[in-house]
Amino acid sequence: MSNSDKQILIAVSGSIAAYKACELVRALTKEGYPVRVIMTRNATEFIGPITFEALTGKKVRVDEYEEGMAHIDAKNSAAVMAVVPATANIIGKMANGIADDLVTSTYLAANCPVIVAPAMNPFMYAHPSVQRNLKRLAEDGVILADPSAGVVICGDEGYGKLADVSSIQTLIVNAFRKNL
Repeated sequence: MSNSDKQILIAVSGSIAAYKACELVRALTKEGYPVRVIMTRNATEFIGPITFEALTGKKVRVDEYEEGMAHIDAKNSAAVMAVVPATANIIGKMANGIADDLVTSTYLAANCPVIVAPAMNPFMYAHPSVQRNLKRLAEDGVILADPSAGVVICGDEGYGKLADVSSIQTLIVNAFRKNL
């Protein structure tokens, strides 16, 4: 595969903020970037794969073994991987080498820059185990798109809201251009 065939791989995990991943994918494709989406099963409870298929014109993969080895296919075509939104669950799995779904298996196989954009309840985000896992990911070279402060869907306030889509987009585009 040539560098001109490389894509931006957006991995969506199960959070109410998944709708913002649609905004991100739309913005990237509108600018002409090649985007592919993979999802966790939990993510499909918030946004259907067909939404991302309509935005990208490409099949969305959820099942790791649906057609061959999806995690290897995804990592081979990725110039950058971004997990948007990244839940406490997916962050914990990534930080500890647990590969029990398509997103985490792809992360462990990835040979490109990886960006993680956390989105969760502020009390979850502040929890020492989540902070430890984020620190571990950063030590492993993962680029963190720090969440913003504000009121989240449950009414709690603090850091945990998904970073601004344009900020995440800038991180992705910069990593994509560097890795071509």
